[in-house]
Amino acid sequence: MLSSMICISASAAFLVGGYEFSRNAMASLFLDRFGSGPMPYAMAVVPFLMAFLIYGYGRLLTRLGSRRTLMISLGASAAVFIGAYPALRSGSRPAVAALYIFTEAYIVILVEQFWSFINSTLDQGQAKAFNGPILGGAALGPVTAGLIVRYWAPSLGSEMFVLLSGLSLIPAAILAWTAYHLAGEPQPTGDEQGGRFGALHLGIIFEHRVLLFIALVVGLSQCFATAANLRLYQLLEVSIPQQDLRTAYLGSFWAMVNTLAFLMQFVVTPLLLRRLPLIVLLVGIPLVNLAAACFMFSSPALGVCATAFLLFKGMDYSVFRASKELLYIPLSFDARYRAKQVVDSFTYRFSKGASAGLISAARGLLGGLPAWTYPAVCLGAAASWVVAAVPLARNASRSE
Repeated sequence: MLSSMICISASAAFLVGGYEFSRNAMASLFLDRFGSGPMPYAMAVVPFLMAFLIYGYGRLLTRLGSRRTLMISLGASAAVFIGAYPALRSGSRPAVAALYIFTEAYIVILVEQFWSFINSTLDQGQAKAFNGPILGGAALGPVTAGLIVRYWAPSLGSEMFVLLSGLSLIPAAILAWTAYHLAGEPQPTGDEQGGRFGALHLGIIFEHRVLLFIALVVGLSQCFATAANLRLYQLLEVSIPQQDLRTAYLGSFWAMVNTLAFLMQFVVTPLLLRRLPLIVLLVGIPLVNLAAACFMFSSPALGVCATAFLLFKGMDYSVFRASKELLYIPLSFDARYRAKQVVDSFTYRFSKGASAGLISAARGLLGGLPAWTYPAVCLGAAASWVVAAVPLARNASRSE
């Protein structure tokens, strides 16, 4: 079991490290080709692609099982990035827009497949000990990738990192296959065999209230993230107009995010999961983000916005992720492998796309939005998140 977890953590390091390459490069390329104005519209398209990809994932899971589905998902994603590289080099604007949208979609579907495997392999006691280190090992990938982007983007060019993103998925697939080989492939039991309840088994979400509360909390957290992210890109577009220098800044920023998450994953997260009840963690995290939103509301500076967003992402990648995943372990195969893609992946990007779409609609109707709108959205989302976390925490306390 330990060897399998080491392999899946190493695989995740290549996966999210590659995502770090593509996220930084595509955000900078999009800003260069289109500016920050159309970015919310692109985000609003992401849920439609997500729905298509998640349904396809569910069909593959029924026909091929979880291991082969993961291999196909990794291989197809690699092919998209590698195949798009020549178009990006030629300056194709449609390629930039399409790949920016794909980059927003593919990573969450793949990450949730990794967590479905982990949640099906560990029990809750093991997960409290291992989830933090698994995340910490995985964080080595984006930390390293962020530093590479920071120092090499001006000389290599942003497009090169899209190619590296695709290539990084090859070792990710090899290590993930090894992890499955060592631990065994999780199998559905009883009535869930053969995908009897559909590709996604959506009905199970209403059978387990905890899944509904997870979806609500994830959605509100991404409303916060979207407003903070859009404000960051707005400020960045003005402060650093040169494309490759902006890519380097983003590489440095995300390296700091992942370094913070890395430290929390190995030290803070295991300690908190063992010492504090889940109810404290699940309510405490949005309270911290509420304070960060107040901090961002107080000043329009790039550094202030970046700090608030860094704090959110650092917790999101460590304590929040590790504690939330514990809630899936007692549930069935379909809840962990099928419904999870809707509860986490789709809700994650749908809420981001919906928030971006509403912001875009308001900006279009009003002819623009004042700068304080974005931190105000963050404040509202964080306050609502605190309220929604209470029933989730109550359900969590019953599962411990």
